[in-house]
Amino acid sequence: MSLPVLTQTDHYVVVAKPPRLMVHRTKLGRDDTYALQLVRDQVGRYVHPIHRLDRATSGCLIFGFDAHWARVLQGALRTGTKSYLAMVRGEIKTEAPVDIRRPMKDDNGILKDAHTWARSLGGSAEPRCSLVLARPSTGRYHQVRRHLRDLSHPVLMDATHGDTKCNRWWRENTSLSRLALHCWRIELQLPDGPLSVTCPIPDDLERVWSQMPWWSAAQAELETL
Repeated sequence: MSLPVLTQTDHYVVVAKPPRLMVHRTKLGRDDTYALQLVRDQVGRYVHPIHRLDRATSGCLIFGFDAHWARVLQGALRTGTKSYLAMVRGEIKTEAPVDIRRPMKDDNGILKDAHTWARSLGGSAEPRCSLVLARPSTGRYHQVRRHLRDLSHPVLMDATHGDTKCNRWWRENTSLSRLALHCWRIELQLPDGPLSVTCPIPDDLERVWSQMPWWSAAQAELETL
């Protein structure tokens, strides 16, 4: 198995992570395959993971090639922009952005500030769903998923923070079979110039989204961003 390379320099590589693949080994999982080892084998050198994506989330994933650039990239990520696309429960009728500021516990159980900017790219009453562009400026565990849940618009097929009954309907009536969350774009300012990389929407999500009444308008807007 190899991962599509979105961009690569002498200092880092950005790949497209598929859903159901962990970034690296943790106490929460003991899988046989991880993105880190796949990328290491692909590029033929040791790599440093710069950030995490949930196992169920697809999209842009950055690895640095040495400890110095790992620190540079991690610093840039704190002030850069990560844009997620999320298909959520319920019709959001307004395009006005929302600033979600609700603290969350970090990996050590300490309550920390958490901020996510989000706005709807389109919604429908039938089926009852919306597509949301979400940009977290902090990196708490499951932040986008938890903040959208707090707006009463949980990400579809979220088994931890979502709506079980709603998820069952989507699973039984559509081809949606995984978390509808995708890290679509990352933009950073780096010493050797800006990094702007976009991960194409995976086929499994696009098959579902393309059938939604809001898809054409949302797709046209994404092309302007």
